[in-house]
Amino acid sequence: MESLKRKNVSLRGFFLITVFTVFFGVVLLSGLTIWGCTAFRHWLLPDPDAAYLTVEQIYSDGTTTTSSYLLEYGEAAKLPQLFVEESYVDGNEAEGVKLSEEYEGDQVRIAGPTADTSYSIQKLEQGYDTLTPKRKLAWRLSGAAQVFVPGVLSIGGILFCGFYFYRKRLAIPIRLLTDATARIAEQNLDFTLEYATEDEMGDLCRSFETMRIELAENNKAMWEMVEQRRTMQASIAHDLRNPIAIVEGYTEYLQLNLPEGKLSPEKTERIVRNLNLAAKRLERYTESVRRLNQLEDMEIVRQEIPSGELVGRICDDLEMMAGKGGSTLQTHSTVPEQTLRADTGILSRILENVFENALRFAERKVSVDFALRERKLEILVRDDGKGFPEEMLGKEWKNRFPGTREDGHLGLGLAISRTLSEKHGGSLRLGNQKPQGAEVKIILEV
Repeated sequence: MESLKRKNVSLRGFFLITVFTVFFGVVLLSGLTIWGCTAFRHWLLPDPDAAYLTVEQIYSDGTTTTSSYLLEYGEAAKLPQLFVEESYVDGNEAEGVKLSEEYEGDQVRIAGPTADTSYSIQKLEQGYDTLTPKRKLAWRLSGAAQVFVPGVLSIGGILFCGFYFYRKRLAIPIRLLTDATARIAEQNLDFTLEYATEDEMGDLCRSFETMRIELAENNKAMWEMVEQRRTMQASIAHDLRNPIAIVEGYTEYLQLNLPEGKLSPEKTERIVRNLNLAAKRLERYTESVRRLNQLEDMEIVRQEIPSGELVGRICDDLEMMAGKGGSTLQTHSTVPEQTLRADTGILSRILENVFENALRFAERKVSVDFALRERKLEILVRDDGKGFPEEMLGKEWKNRFPGTREDGHLGLGLAISRTLSEKHGGSLRLGNQKPQGAEVKIILEV
């Protein structure tokens, strides 16, 4: 039975095999016990329904012989063959005569010329009283064993089935699941649950491992979101200082110079215009922050759409934007004709932010390349501008929040595009070309 644990059988199958194996073992051992005890009791005391037939022969010379035979009581029995060694009939010597007749009754007496033969039958109903004390004890113990041993074997078989089944198929997975649950309760998801048996408990452990992986990924995403929010809040506080400092500086300047009449109309108009620009910067920044906060509640709604239709629709929108920006657009696609599953609204929003940023810093042209690799749609947006500053490149950019540029343009567009790309199962990477120009690689799961 030990080899059963290495077979890919279900819990039900393993349990039934164990039960039937133990059942046949119990039946066999019980049968052997009952048979052995019955044989032992029969050896101690023959069946009470049996009887001893005693044959006594007395010869003419006074010689006596006695023989006993065990027969079933109440049924006809043939006597053993009797021989008369010497017999004289009419004074002549004759050979022995063989007697073979059937008799019934408690006692029969036959007289012959050569010998007197008597038969007696003794029933064994009271034979137990003739046993010695030790034999009586052995008789009682063997009788009790016929009942007690099968009962003990049955109870032992049931207990053995339960313990064996639990030890071989339940103990290990339950211990693994208990340990895994305790670790998750301690917010420790850095472990692996492995149980290779192909049964229901194996399926349960694999499902639990899948749940742990999902929890770990969700926990990681949550902490990344919290870290991004912290970084965003720090960046917001940092970038708000510039327009606020401008407003405070101009208001203090006006408070000092307006009462004394030191400001010319041209100077006053320029200050008012700068204050208006600072106020608009604050307004745009507030709106961008509001949009970023809304991203956390945004859900991805995928729709099936032919790849050619999707790429064509995107190229039409980009050509319209490029025409208004005064730059040349070059597009190239190697995406094969097939059905993709994507949120077209999210995809358009990502591209609009990235493409608008490329148009703003391009000198003459912007190129967009489309490719599909392993169910991942890759979109590469390049411009011939000055490229990204060094602080926005590298692995650290993922945990940073773009700040405000000197021209007043907010760097939240790339942050929004990056967040949306990650929600769509992809990523957004920044880089620079040689000798100049910026490139943004958008990867989306479709």
